[in-house]
Amino acid sequence: MTALPRKKPVNSRAKGKRGELELAKTLTALGYPAERGQQRRGGEDSPDVICPPLAGFHIECKVTATCQMHSPAQLAEWDAQARRDAGQFRTPLVVHRWNGCRTWWVRVLTQERRPLWQTLEDFLSDRATWEPGEVLK
Repeated sequence: MTALPRKKPVNSRAKGKRGELELAKTLTALGYPAERGQQRRGGEDSPDVICPPLAGFHIECKVTATCQMHSPAQLAEWDAQARRDAGQFRTPLVVHRWNGCRTWWVRVLTQERRPLWQTLEDFLSDRATWEPGEVLK
């Protein structure tokens, strides 16, 4: 009996970098120039993706093997990280995509509204309705 080849372990740091670069390219293609943030600035308060037209938002990028949009434990962890890293004056965003899905999903965290998911394109088209700086505590 032939043994099955072992799967190569996932390098989460490299996977995160690929996701951040992909999100930056997607934003740029949609008319919002962006670049990966961590390699330039580092630090706890640095967004994963820097996008000057979205300067009032802190972008936390999450790419996973499967959809995590309905996982309360995962969302609690992501939301807490985004809120912590956003600081007082930026609105936290969790931007999520999973393997096999081409659509980026955005979760906006504000005080006025409950967190909700919408596509990146929908978020960009109505981003003026989200008031940057109103952080959900």
